[in-house]
Amino acid sequence: HTGTVVRSDRADPSAWLHGVVGAERALYAFVQLTTSALAVPEPARLPGLDPDRRYTVRPAYPAGPPQPAGHAPPAWLAAGRIELPGRVLAAVGLPMPVLHPEEAILLEVTRT
Repeated sequence: HTGTVVRSDRADPSAWLHGVVGAERALYAFVQLTTSALAVPEPARLPGLDPDRRYTVRPAYPAGPPQPAGHAPPAWLAAGRIELPGRVLAAVGLPMPVLHPEEAILLEVTRT
């Protein structure tokens, strides 16, 4: 995978969001490092995407899906995909699931 490395600033230091953005696709990792003080994670804003293009976001689980942490997953995640403009993904973001410490979810983003 080639592209530009991006990171998203987050108010909660217990989680990171970083990725690589290429011309046609991007891959982001939402990583829960430690237990969060928040009941629900803040939305994941995906930087580096073209604001005027539409993108499809799908979860990827190379090591299997994370174990539920007592909350239902966001609707888009339960559906397995969502399509939104880059402007919305960067400014508003996507709701993330509640993860246990040291769990992660990958987000595969492709231009539609």
